[in-house]
Amino acid sequence: MIILYQLPAAFGVPSPSPYCLKLETFLRLAGLAYQVRSVGNPRLAPKGKLPYIELDGEAIADSAIIQRRLAERFPLTLDAHLDTVGRARALAIARLCDEHLALLLLYFRWLDGEGWRQIRSSFFGGLPAPLRQVVPPLVRRRMRQSLWAQGLGRHSSDELLAFGREDLQALTDLLGAAPFFGGRRPCSADAAAYGILANLLLCLLDTPLNRLAREFPPLLAYCERLRARVWT
Repeated sequence: MIILYQLPAAFGVPSPSPYCLKLETFLRLAGLAYQVRSVGNPRLAPKGKLPYIELDGEAIADSAIIQRRLAERFPLTLDAHLDTVGRARALAIARLCDEHLALLLLYFRWLDGEGWRQIRSSFFGGLPAPLRQVVPPLVRRRMRQSLWAQGLGRHSSDELLAFGREDLQALTDLLGAAPFFGGRRPCSADAAAYGILANLLLCLLDTPLNRLAREFPPLLAYCERLRARVWT
């Protein structure tokens, strides 16, 4: 049995982390049995980030590495219908979602004032009074340092929204008239795409990036289509 450790459901999505939602969507698309255990503090994870899994007594972290290990351990057919170019395309889509658009989501949740007000009350509202004053600024400071080191944190909000528009338009163009990024049926790229897009389009948080995403109706239709296939 695969045990999935991730942030608990919040804001109307199964996990407010695009990486956690990506991995659980992958498990469902691949038809793998699993159990979920909620973790409130990512620092308890093996690499200090969620998600991670336990498989055959081993803790495995990072959604991309987990997917690779699962493909080695089980006879998965999720990408079997893709040719070499299709697999390369799927990887490029996943990288765009994981390594760029998801970082923009983090910025507009944790550093932008509008998103921070919503995140702070939800994530830290249950802490005891002294910790409620101390912990949130520390976590936010670490997020700011991380995004600054990565590079995106050095840009203005308007510049980041321009990046977001380019990412969302690229995903719209890559999807085209197909129901899924895998074509007629989902592939591994759909797990990554749904992880971030559901957190922008189905999530109850209201940030500038969430509002921007709503300007792309094909992506909303895609999220609803995949949710109906996998989550109902």
